[in-house]
Amino acid sequence: MATPSTASVPAGEVPADVTADTTTARRAGPVSRAVGRLAGGPGRVPGLDIARGLAVLGMFTAHVGVTSADLGTLEGWLGFSHGRSSILFATVAGVSLGLATGRREPPSGRGLAAAHTMVLARAAALLVLVAFLDLLGTRVALILGFYATYFLLALPFLRWRPAQLATLAVAVGVLGPPVAYYGPEVLARLGLRLPRDGSGAFTDFLLTGHYPAVVWMAFVLAGLAVGRSDLRSAELRLGLVAGGFGAACLAAFVSAGLVGAAGGREAIEASLRGTTTAWAGPGMLGLGDPWPTPDQLWLDGPHDDTMFEVFGSGGFALGVIGLCLYAGRVGARVLAPLAAVGAMALTVYSAQIVAIWAVTAGGFDLLDPPTNGPLGWMVLVTLAAATLWRALFGQGPLERATAAWVRWVTGRAGAPR
Repeated sequence: MATPSTASVPAGEVPADVTADTTTARRAGPVSRAVGRLAGGPGRVPGLDIARGLAVLGMFTAHVGVTSADLGTLEGWLGFSHGRSSILFATVAGVSLGLATGRREPPSGRGLAAAHTMVLARAAALLVLVAFLDLLGTRVALILGFYATYFLLALPFLRWRPAQLATLAVAVGVLGPPVAYYGPEVLARLGLRLPRDGSGAFTDFLLTGHYPAVVWMAFVLAGLAVGRSDLRSAELRLGLVAGGFGAACLAAFVSAGLVGAAGGREAIEASLRGTTTAWAGPGMLGLGDPWPTPDQLWLDGPHDDTMFEVFGSGGFALGVIGLCLYAGRVGARVLAPLAAVGAMALTVYSAQIVAIWAVTAGGFDLLDPPTNGPLGWMVLVTLAAATLWRALFGQGPLERATAAWVRWVTGRAGAPR
């Protein structure tokens, strides 16, 4: 059952930065209090903040960075951020959801009702925020709206145990990609219109959008399984690192073999031109016409939404979380700036979108810079600002506002606080 200390915590976040109101804390000097805030308080998991910070800065890189496929260059290594950073973000969201709704003990009874209310309130806040960010008109595919709705889809599984959640995540990872691949094609060949605006928001979210839930829920469920586990366990950390990176390597190896046998990525993409309505145009293909081959399902690139991307990039995310849990135990103070970014992920992510909008409005396209100079400055300023804010105030401004909203909603709903 969710404890009173976690019942009002926003879903998707571990318990908020709260410094115990003790005589010792009151007598501590300003430097000691700042150090305590940077440490995160008794309810947080530093390693998880570090992982979330990496995910946010990775999305900075995917949006603003100059990247390439050449691993012999810095730009090539920065290219790892594409796809993987948003998948890490979604997986950490699942872990945080587990921590905020009972940790190792799935909620039940009034605790389950409180968890449901909390998740709904948190999702509503995220949808309002992403609506504002969307009005800015940047070319960034905003994940927060999808992120909010993933929480809603996770509600029926809050009482499941880690093994059950992991099994479901694997099932979604295997079955979801063919649905996302062939589903839109079936709808188009039946003469149905694929979503082009908000009227088809549900179909776009579930099937045809940039982060289709039939695939991406695998990451959230995998994270939820981790969040229901003992994060202090050495076996868990080792399993995440070895199993996660092992799955990523195996997926890449098998994908490369299958793609090579099919003639390579370019050949696979060329074969789609005569067999998909996306190329032929609406109404040009029917149920009896040739269908696209499953070759595209062998790809493992960013946002290919295939089984190999799920297990490759999803495994990579789990491995990173495992490493960060190790790092959180031995180097939380050294990595405090990165943890500060992760603890203020909602604020930092939103500030990034506002910065992209403002700079682009000023005449410089921040999404297409000539060098990685702008990215470097964004990262350095973000690390410094997040560290200073957390040292002085604790929670980020959007995190604080969202927590207050969730407390108000759960209080009005009669949920325990």
